[in-house]
Amino acid sequence: MVKRIKKTVKNKPTRERKKIIVIGTEGNNKTEVQYFRNLERQQSQYRFIFAQGNETDPIKILKNTIHRSREEELSFKNGDMSLSVFDLDLDISKVPQLDEAKKLAKKDNTCIITSNPCFEIWYLEHFGYTSKSFSNSRELIRELKKHIPDYQKNTCDFKLLFPLTDQAIKNCKSLDEHHCMNSEEIAFEFSNPRTDVYKIIEKILFERGDNK
Repeated sequence: MVKRIKKTVKNKPTRERKKIIVIGTEGNNKTEVQYFRNLERQQSQYRFIFAQGNETDPIKILKNTIHRSREEELSFKNGDMSLSVFDLDLDISKVPQLDEAKKLAKKDNTCIITSNPCFEIWYLEHFGYTSKSFSNSRELIRELKKHIPDYQKNTCDFKLLFPLTDQAIKNCKSLDEHHCMNSEEIAFEFSNPRTDVYKIIEKILFERGDNK
């Protein structure tokens, strides 16, 4: 009887596992989902997964995000991320909700990404720095339409926006610096306008130079 000898291949390259980003957003708002789906195609190291749910309450959005992150068994030490993305809508009554959300997020390694009044401030900063305050989201969108005339909520003109990403990040950083110098007694996140979106975009695209 001839004994078979298994052949082993030394130094065979293994396919590197993509890091995972779980993203929870407001259920009635597809703006963020469309943007992040397009962003996923522009880089190679992350796979995006969206938490299911139709919530608008920050705590419920966060809990949906945490639940999906646990299902995916994220490895944070290996670079996976969990993001809960929602608007503050200039609503100071959300301060207690945001404080509670921060406590829950810290326990489960989830990052809270807020925009005030809404996600579209991230879009607007692509076209030039502005620290102009807005009375509501509709006013901000009217300002955005000066640059994207046919813009509608829940849409994303990604081809127009993406080449301007680096400038948008710089403008948002300047906006945060502006609010740091001129902040009052309200929570910093409720400064009008501001957004955390640039922080995660910078990490996704530029920490290893994967932008195309």
